[in-house]
Order: sequence, then structure tokens, then C-alpha cells
Amino acid sequence: MKIALVSYPLTVLLPPYHGSVGVPTYSIADGLAKSSEVLVYGLEDWQMGARAGVYEGARYRFFPSTAKDQLIFKTRDRVSRLAQLSSPMSSSRLLYPSFGRRVALDLAKEQCDVIQVQQASQYVPVIRAFNPNAKIVLHIHHEWFSQCNLPIIKRRLRSVDLLFTVSDYITRKTHRDIPEVADRCETMYNGIDMQEFHREKDYAVAARREEKRLLYIGGVWPHKGIHILLDAFKIVAARCPHARLDIVGSMGGIYPLEECFDLADQVSLRDVAPFFAKNPIALVKSKMGLKISDQETYLDLLKAKLSRELAGKVTFHGLRPRSELIDRYYNSDVFVFPSIWNEGFGAPPVEAMAAGTPVVATRSGAITETVKDRETGFLVEKNDCHALADAILKLFENETLRERMGRAARKRVVKLFQWDRIITAMHDRYQSLCRVDSTANSLKEDVREAL
Repeated sequence: MKIALVSYPLTVLLPPYHGSVGVPTYSIADGLAKSSEVLVYGLEDWQMGARAGVYEGARYRFFPSTAKDQLIFKTRDRVSRLAQLSSPMSSSRLLYPSFGRRVALDLAKEQCDVIQVQQASQYVPVIRAFNPNAKIVLHIHHEWFSQCNLPIIKRRLRSVDLLFTVSDYITRKTHRDIPEVADRCETMYNGIDMQEFHREKDYAVAARREEKRLLYIGGVWPHKGIHILLDAFKIVAARCPHARLDIVGSMGGIYPLEECFDLADQVSLRDVAPFFAKNPIALVKSKMGLKISDQETYLDLLKAKLSRELAGKVTFHGLRPRSELIDRYYNSDVFVFPSIWNEGFGAPPVEAMAAGTPVVATRSGAITETVKDRETGFLVEKNDCHALADAILKLFENETLRERMGRAARKRVVKLFQWDRIITAMHDRYQSLCRVDSTANSLKEDVREAL
């Protein structure tokens, strides 16, 4: 079987800095390449200098963006700094359209059996037009909101043979919003490469350490709730003076509001509105090619929340290599994930669990499917810094509970979220898709012979 993976264009695909969509794409390609011929397409501009080639048995092909695509993308980004846009870029036909067409044309030469498109539904019609016989799978990593123009999404999905979503949360919502595809939409969780998490956590070392380490890994953006985390940590530090908080992840800009929340959800919008206020000065500076300072970023708002004493206990590390992230998961006492939007899957809590570290997280989308409340950690309501702090303190102050929940967390990941198991199921599903087509063609031949 020959399988192509078409990356969401704004994605770093190769280690060590591949992110929330890049990690699963790379892992799926790696796993499928053990039994199939695999080709991966990505946008060259976002690969941080990585070159096309063969990685872990899969071929990677990167296409540069055109000048027109770059102009459209940059213009839209700059306008979004000044005024709130209703339509998210992730579902817009203006998202590097030349990249989608070039991939479609190249795929026509490759003659793949299965083409899996990562999130970018706008590329499905053109890929179908040039690849009429391939089975097309759309892999959805986060929900569609009402501002996504669902009638257009529905038209695109007519060309899709199967929709994978990364959680039951997204599957249920897709069934509700687009019932026409309910019979073609099913959950295929993201997973964890247990080779990265092969070692057991040493709980004895952590127990002897006076310092208590709290870890967050993920984007430093408003919808991830870092402002709530800092309010909670202030409470934690007052009762646990030896607590430290490490915040690891991208701190570049503001993730667009229309990509995070349904614009019809006035309750959520009121909570986050101050963090998404448009900045005319930043717009002018960006047009002039000038660097935007911390005073114009979410990061500055976060740092302003910290007293001098508290600032000495909180470290913002920025984007770090994958190997360092793994070590941090193991070396932390508690992992915290305070999202205030609905996570499509949320890989960091699962990775922390794989390292044997208990998790405190909010009830945000798919997190309730991965973190088992009061078994592998604690779940609290969104935007509640007091509940978040209470849960963290329960684990900081009880070594036995930390170890019990950490061991249960690792056991849960091994049972449910290993890539090997998930990729086997994915490959079997692809084979069944192709067999259906093969059986249909065989029946047609039988009918022709009978006539």
C-alpha cells in the first residue's frame, strides 16, 4: 500500500522542534513506513532549514511557497492584529493555495492508494480533482467553529472517504454539526512513542528533594490559560515556599482568537477579550519590519502579574528541543495544563503521564478522555485558579499520592495511547477502505463477464 500524508502547511515536521501537529504526523509516517511506502508533503518555509529526504523510512518532500501565497498570508496576519477577523485561516481557501495545488499535481504522478490530509480541508477538493481513484482521509486535529462557514466545509467533505478525529470530543461535535458525515467520521487518537519514555520515573529521588517542581509545556498563548496558572501558582508558593514553576513552549505572538473559540460563545469571549485586544502600534511596527517588544505581547502581561519574589520562582524557557522536554517530564513532580479552550487532544498531559508524572488539568475538550480524574491526576473547571492551586497542593504535599497517581498515569498511557497500537489500527482501516474499492471493482468485472 502506498500512503501519502499531506501536512497542515504551518507545521514543523521534523525533530527536534516539531509541534502539536508535526509530532503526530512524523510519528504516523514513521509507523506506517514499516509496512507501506510513505510520502510526506510539507511547506518548506516552515521547516526551520530542514531538507527534504528520507527520514525513518518515509520520504519527505517540501515545496516552497509562492510570492503570492506569502503576500496573502502576511497581509491577512497583519490585518488580524488590527481588527478581529471572523473566518479562521485554518479553514480558509487563502491558506497557501498554491501549495495545495502543487501537492495535488505531484500526488497525481505518485498514484497513492491512500492520501491522508492533516486538518487542511481546503486542499481536499483540488487533491480529489487530480487523484480521482485514491482514498482520501481527512485527519481533524481540532474542532470546527461556527465561524468556519460550515456549508463550505460540508461541500469539501463530499470528496472525503473517511474522517479521522483525534478524540471522541471532536467526533461527537462533528456528528452534531455535520450529520451528513457521521457514517464516515470516527476517532483515531494521537499517541505516544514509548521508546521516548522507556525509563521508569525515580520517585525516591523526587521524594528526597526539598524543591517541588511544577511543569507546563505548550504554547504560551491566552487560550492555554497561563494567566490562570500564574494566579494559581501565587497561592501554591505562599503555602509551599520551595515550589518552582517551569513554563516551556513557544512564546511567539498571539494565537488568533478565531482559531480558539466559537465567536458565538459570548461567555468565553468576555473572559479572554483583554488578551486579544488589537494593537495598532504593533500593526504599524510589523508593517515597517520592526521587532515587536515584550510590552506588546501576552508574555509581558504574564510577567507583569509576578511580584519580584514570585518572578524568581517562575522561569519561561521558550521553545526547547524534544530531548529536553522528555527530561523535564521525568524531573517534574506535577504537570499542569490549565487550558481555557477545548483541547482537540492535548498531547503534553499524555506525555507527562507516560513519564509517570501526575497531571492537574482543566476539563477542556478531550482532556477528560486522557486524564482520569482522581486516578492519574486531578481535573478542575476552567478559569478557576483556586481549584487549580488546591489540586497542585494536594499532590505537592502527599508523596504517596503523587507516586500512586504517577504510576497509574503511565499504566493508562501504555494501555491506551501507544503509537504502535494506534498506527496498526490506522493501517488496518486503510486496508479495509481499499478492499471495499477492490471488491466493488471485482463485482463490476463479474457483471461485465456475465453480460
